[in-house]
Amino acid sequence: MPRTTVCRWLPEDPAVVDAYVHDLLYTSRLVHGIHPDTCEQFAEVGQNLEEAVGQIDVDFDLSRIQHCYHFALDEQPIIRVLALHPIVEEFKRFIETEGVVYAAFNKMFTEAPPPTDPSQRRIRNYVDLMQAINTNLATAPTYRLGPSAMVAGVPYYGIIARFCNTHAGYEAFTHPGVNQRFYNVFTAWHSYLTSANSANVIHNREGGWLSTVALNAMVTSAGGDPQQQNFENFYICNPNAAHYGFNSYDELFVRELHPRHRAPTDPDNPLIINSACSSTVHDLYYNLKRTDEFWIKNTPYSLSHILAEDELTHNFVGGTLFQAMLGSLDYHRWRSPVKGTVEKIRLISGATPRNPQPTYYAACLDNNQSDLDVVSRSQDFVTAISTRALIFIRAEGPVGLMCFVGVGLGEVSTCNIVVTQGQTLRKGDELGQFHFGGSTHCLIFRPGLTVTPADEQGRELVGSKVQVGKTILTVAAQN
Repeated sequence: MPRTTVCRWLPEDPAVVDAYVHDLLYTSRLVHGIHPDTCEQFAEVGQNLEEAVGQIDVDFDLSRIQHCYHFALDEQPIIRVLALHPIVEEFKRFIETEGVVYAAFNKMFTEAPPPTDPSQRRIRNYVDLMQAINTNLATAPTYRLGPSAMVAGVPYYGIIARFCNTHAGYEAFTHPGVNQRFYNVFTAWHSYLTSANSANVIHNREGGWLSTVALNAMVTSAGGDPQQQNFENFYICNPNAAHYGFNSYDELFVRELHPRHRAPTDPDNPLIINSACSSTVHDLYYNLKRTDEFWIKNTPYSLSHILAEDELTHNFVGGTLFQAMLGSLDYHRWRSPVKGTVEKIRLISGATPRNPQPTYYAACLDNNQSDLDVVSRSQDFVTAISTRALIFIRAEGPVGLMCFVGVGLGEVSTCNIVVTQGQTLRKGDELGQFHFGGSTHCLIFRPGLTVTPADEQGRELVGSKVQVGKTILTVAAQN
């Protein structure tokens, strides 16, 4: 398997992504008063949508749009044509008033290849795109079977992926103003995902996170056997409470494992490194350079960019980097891979103006138009441009100074650090969490240290799924 496709966020078959977009556009166009197929406007903002739909030729399915509406207990539940959220409306105005951005957001729709099935609905222009983004603002991911589950876990990337591998898309998605507005959109979406309304997807019916297939999938992802173990054996929850005791989608997403399922192996052994996350190993890279051409496909990592020119960067030049990716079903808390002391923490995000503005959907362009998941093919690249949590740890034994890097990607870009400078760590202590979706993380080690993959029962470490707390690397000081 090629190094850059060990793990992925979107299915390899573009038809699955196209089907997701096709279905989303039925909803997003209807709720904004647009015919889903002819794209003609049939109703104005605020009009009764059910009455207006009765006057046009469209197969209207109320169940496909109800999730876009939330009513107070004393509010009459009338389905009306939606206006753009103020944040999305401002994003749209920004596109229209910034010449370079406007050109890029128009050209990328002509540069992107069409869906494999010409009968599928596709996003036609930036107005269509803004309406799709607006629709997802009040929608939590649902559980889906098979490859479509991957798209459901990263719904905004599913919308945008077709345009990421175009020159105009790269120009649009690297523009600081565009990324600031994506940050605003995701902040609004994250607010919804932490609200009680988002718990409407935590149920045991089809598509719900408490359905048997969803619970079994989460057990399997945690390393269990659904035939022998159930969800509550692995995760702390209350099966007798509404939504298993999870008050929002985000609470379910950052669910906590029982201690026995995250306990570190050999907790006092300074010669082994434990897995900080449940994840699939992407790479183990040696002889890191301070700066490198990270924007070229399959290039080395660039330390100064990953660490945002931090004053501690020089300590890792010539060292080793381990990277692994998390899927949407994985355990999303980070736990210390070593015993030691927190030397420094730093968050690189849209909420930290003194740090570089992260980039959400840029990737290394290539000629592969048959696989839409270009961001997953750009793992080394995204470590240098995305939201990042840097936790420098002074570890015991030969490890010395190391760095945990949590990398938030796209809409799943929230990194929450829970440790403080000077805090003493045991192996397995919580460092923080990813929120809202799958991400990636790195462990960076100093030079003068031999870092070797641990025995994965005869399997190559790269490409292997590793559970949090398990032994992944051995270390020894070089003579």
